[in-house]
Amino acid sequence: MRATACDTTPARYKANPMYRPSLAHAALVVVVGVADTARADDTVESTTLSLADALRAAEPASESLQAAQSEVERAKAGVDQAKSGYLPRLDGNASYTRAIRTQFDGISFGPPMMEEEEPADDSATLPFGQRNTWRVGFTAVQPIFDGFRTRASVKQARSGVRVAELGVTATRSQLVVQVSAAYFDAALAHRQVEIAEVTLQQSEEILKQTTLNYQQGAAPEFDLVRAQVARDNQSTTLTQFKAQRDVAFVQLARLVGAPLDKPFALTTTLDDDDVDAVVAQARQAAGLPAEGSRLAVQQAKENLAATEAGLDVAKADRMPQLFAQSDLFFIDFANTPFNTDWRTDWNVQLIVSMPIFDGFRRKAVVQANRAAVKTARAQLDQIGEVAQVEIAQANASVAASATTYETTTRTVQQAKRAYEIAELRFNQGASTHLEIVDARVQLEQALLNQARSARDLRVARLRQELLPGLPLGQ
Repeated sequence: MRATACDTTPARYKANPMYRPSLAHAALVVVVGVADTARADDTVESTTLSLADALRAAEPASESLQAAQSEVERAKAGVDQAKSGYLPRLDGNASYTRAIRTQFDGISFGPPMMEEEEPADDSATLPFGQRNTWRVGFTAVQPIFDGFRTRASVKQARSGVRVAELGVTATRSQLVVQVSAAYFDAALAHRQVEIAEVTLQQSEEILKQTTLNYQQGAAPEFDLVRAQVARDNQSTTLTQFKAQRDVAFVQLARLVGAPLDKPFALTTTLDDDDVDAVVAQARQAAGLPAEGSRLAVQQAKENLAATEAGLDVAKADRMPQLFAQSDLFFIDFANTPFNTDWRTDWNVQLIVSMPIFDGFRRKAVVQANRAAVKTARAQLDQIGEVAQVEIAQANASVAASATTYETTTRTVQQAKRAYEIAELRFNQGASTHLEIVDARVQLEQALLNQARSARDLRVARLRQELLPGLPLGQ
């Protein structure tokens, strides 16, 4: 993954003495960019990517978000499962029984018959002691009262749905922060390469001037060696920054679901004074409401409600249960079921079930659920406290990032002025090579610090804005 070779050098770089809009610089930028792109893929065209585009592309490519959405579907299925306790149950069954010996063996239910004779009465076809029994039928059960178990189960399942839905919002907010941070990391990595390229050009120009002065006897060999070392060190720095850029772009491509071998150019840069617009885009992508408490706190409240409902379910096991049952069966005692001599057995029952003793199992279950409720309440209080601490931390991080950005901006202006003076003194022969190298290094470091502080400010503002939707510790 490579940045494009177009000249994206910001305006304030072009305003400083390190940036010289000369043919040499233009050629250097084009050659470096073309070489990078050629190494990536000679046939692939670059694609522009804004932060808004990255956020839109990241959602369908996120496995974590898909898993969170699947949890919502699973939780809704749990509600349907809990509601089934209100509805009747109908089962169909069929069976065949072959009696080997029965308690009715040896008991006569009528006079003996020849095989061809018809029974004189119904006593010979009574169900007692029959060798073959074919049974086909249905059983319907309608709960009437279950000790409020179903109501508590539905309440528990609905709390699970709300927890899962809040989890989707939290996962989406976390994804927005992750993608935004990766986007600005890539922008910072690309900026570092730009700064290093310009600085490398300046090092080569100083080396040429120092070499000329040495050949004319106007500079000692020490200055020449220092210029060569400075140029080589800057070349090494540029190589390292390019490697960091490639890694950052690959990470961003993975998050947005883009091919890793396709280069793209970032259109949302660190130069623009668009922090508020970037934050607004991120909040819209996360789908957070304008106002509301921390999602982690809301999830903790729903977990508490679900745990309390679980306690009600456990208590329902102590209550009696009332249900109606109807059995409809068709029975045949012949050797084979392929006949019309089927008898009907249909009955309706009203059944009351009362738990009496189960070895204290129900008591233990209730005690365990009460302990779970206490734990959920303690966790809710703890999450509320941690949420307040994280708000304070986010606010402090934004304030520190803003102050750092302002400081580095002023430092860049001072470093630019120092370099102008050093360059003028060096061209007039009033200073040594050491002075201009020091000024150039200071300017490069100031520009890098400013770019990093711009990235940190944007990420800190994003996290502060999306903090209501982020899990604790994120």
